Amino acid sequence: MKRIEYIAHTNKSRKLKIILFVILVFAVLLEIVFLSSPKEIKFGAEELSNIKITEIAKNEKVLQAVVKRVGVKAVMEKLAAETGGGSFLDCHQGAHYIGRAAYNVYKEEAFQRCDSSCHSGCYHGAMEGILIEKGSIDFLRNLEDICTSFDGAFGVFECYHGLGHAILAYLNYDLPGTLKQCKELSNSFGFEINACYAGAFMENVVTGQGLGTAKSPHATEWLNTTDPHFPCNKIDQEYSIQHECYGMQTSWMLYLNHYNFDEVIGECYNVPENMVLVCFQSLGRDIAGYTLRKPERIAELCGKVPKDKHYYDRCIDGALNVILDFWGPGLKDQATALCRLVEEPSKRSCYSILANALSFIFLTPEEAEPVCRSFEEKYRNLCAPPR
Repeated sequence: MKRIEYIAHTNKSRKLKIILFVILVFAVLLEIVFLSSPKEIKFGAEELSNIKITEIAKNEKVLQAVVKRVGVKAVMEKLAAETGGGSFLDCHQGAHYIGRAAYNVYKEEAFQRCDSSCHSGCYHGAMEGILIEKGSIDFLRNLEDICTSFDGAFGVFECYHGLGHAILAYLNYDLPGTLKQCKELSNSFGFEINACYAGAFMENVVTGQGLGTAKSPHATEWLNTTDPHFPCNKIDQEYSIQHECYGMQTSWMLYLNHYNFDEVIGECYNVPENMVLVCFQSLGRDIAGYTLRKPERIAELCGKVPKDKHYYDRCIDGALNVILDFWGPGLKDQATALCRLVEEPSKRSCYSILANALSFIFLTPEEAEPVCRSFEEKYRNLCAPPR
């Protein structure tokens, strides 16, 4: 009898939650119709708790209305809570959707409301939104003005990376045309053009996987299922373009062979000789994404890579950079956790890369100091002392 009562109570509770969710969705849809200003409307935590951002993220109108009601910060925080900050479910693509919704509500102000969490997906999505709305590649210079308004190199880099995503989507996945547009950008920091290339190649692959802006695996003609090296072997052979192409290509290789890492390790030996190290670094990037940045699993999978000719080092480097990019200014000891698992002589290289990256991520040495303190004592001298 108690079991029957429990089941009845549970069913009643579920029905109540469903009713609350339906009411909330109805409310936000009404807001789409009747509210035109981006004013944030505060409402109870109970209402927000009944929304799963990961479930509504692809419903553009509903997500946009929720962003309008509670603001970008609250929606990003909810996404982080649902995904464990991206530790048990990837949140980058969800943040892309939030960024596009944020732009539709707040226009250029979205870039001030977004943050760099979830690998800066919110910024990338906002960039896609602005270029799609403006409808003209001539607006590129204005987009550059937005990118250069960020404080610090990290924000500028992520903005130009998002620009690469957006230009490719806007040009209907014309990859050569997008690379040409990237090449015309200013390059005052020395990395803006390459960041744009990288964003374009990433957008090309994730669209082939059905996750890009176009939401269709058939949107791009610059991937195929028979040649794991396409498009790198059919586009401009300029070194910087090849570097960014092969810096992403293992994602497509893994997709084709159902994430058989051993096969992709072998495939990296088949790329042009000057791209072999880049391929192994790309593999490390994919390993970090595949494992949701779990240090133990990264160490295990990169451990399959041969130790000669710095191939293993590049795998660790690629994985480490994903952790750094994912957390950005929110970085604490997440990257240190990987370096602790790396054996010498690669351990010193891991800490050196991490230490050098801190000035790129943080605006002041004081902000970087807690990360430096998380280093193993033997390697803390690699961090520049606070000025």
